[in-house]
Amino acid sequence: MLMANRKKRPKMVFRKFLSNNQQRMTDYMNHMATAEKYEREPWMLGSDPESVVTPESIVELNQLGEG
Repeated sequence: MLMANRKKRPKMVFRKFLSNNQQRMTDYMNHMATAEKYEREPWMLGSDPESVVTPESIVELNQLGEG
């Protein structure tokens, strides 16, 4: 079985794609440099929320009399 011939794009089309892609990447990196950083809360990082000790959980335990 023979493979079908692939239609090649002209070099100008490919170069335009590359230049557009480079511009988009530059814009994205500039946006990322100025964007507000997202920080995860401690409770988001643990896989078991029952075993994660955060200041909020300590206050909760103290209020319940278990801390």
